[in-house]
Amino acid sequence: MFSRVTYDFSQANVLVTGGSNGIGLACAQAYRDAGAKVIITGRKASASDYDTDIAGMDYRQLDVANREQINALAESLSALDILVNNAGGTQADEWQQDGFESSIMVNLNSVFHLSSACKDLLAASEFEGGASVIGIASMTSYFGLSMAPAYGPAKAGLVQLMKTFAMSWGELGIRANAVAAGLTRSNLTSYVIDHMDDMMKETFARQGIKRAGDPSDIAAAVLFLSSPAASWVTGQTLPVDGGYTIGM
Repeated sequence: MFSRVTYDFSQANVLVTGGSNGIGLACAQAYRDAGAKVIITGRKASASDYDTDIAGMDYRQLDVANREQINALAESLSALDILVNNAGGTQADEWQQDGFESSIMVNLNSVFHLSSACKDLLAASEFEGGASVIGIASMTSYFGLSMAPAYGPAKAGLVQLMKTFAMSWGELGIRANAVAAGLTRSNLTSYVIDHMDDMMKETFARQGIKRAGDPSDIAAAVLFLSSPAASWVTGQTLPVDGGYTIGM
């Protein structure tokens, strides 16, 4: 997937939530292509319900808002070296109580519950550089967005949660980091990127690199942060945004 950059994850067991499309799929494919044993989750009943390239991956159905399903998934695993908490997204009508609570559950609480359920497996990892928990954060971790009063705070909380994991679990050999994705093409954002010209002009005006992100841009950062090359990196959030966070 990456030109002139290679990783060897042949000894790694990787779990990517929401790995059937978008950023999650790009991460899962990159780990697979680097030799890892990859498990992905999605909400559909089986892998055959997707038309994306998930060949060679172990698919598990999971609703990340369901605590029982989270615990059952963790208990079904025999080993885990890398957990990528990717599943999430804005929820319907977050200004209403149900929408707000649903978004916090999906985008923040589920990360805590799944990571905690997998802690012992991660602590037992012998992967070079240590086990990793990765969170997929967002520009809304830093900036307010009126249409997402829960998604933004949840993603900001995710950044802090990775810091807490890093401090609490470091002595167990577990590193925790996040990638804050800029406006990246996915099934949820493609319409905005392709049709909302005024919004894209405003976005690009803040960016040094005048293009939308590709899922592989985010996957590249995820693989680095979970690789031995980042063995002394923990509790950090890496913005991958074309420079959006530094623009005026």
